[in-house]
Amino acid sequence: MEFLRHLLGITKLDKEENQSIRQKTGAQNIVKEIKQYQKKWLQDVQRMDTNRLPKQALQYKPIVATTCTEDGHKQITKTSTTI
Repeated sequence: MEFLRHLLGITKLDKEENQSIRQKTGAQNIVKEIKQYQKKWLQDVQRMDTNRLPKQALQYKPIVATTCTEDGHKQITKTSTTI
């Protein structure tokens, strides 16, 4: 946003809102673009066969075992599984 402000010659003291600066420069909100990309990627992965690595990584759930120690505290042991 600082680059766009500099491009337009607007300082922070001018109290110009980010949205109006984006409209003046024609820039999109980068967060919206990233979220759209993530949504598209998730849809692509969901359509993949189950033997594809991205789908296996997305569905991965580690096995976690809990045991009690002698003094009564829980001890969490993570055992990894292969994808």
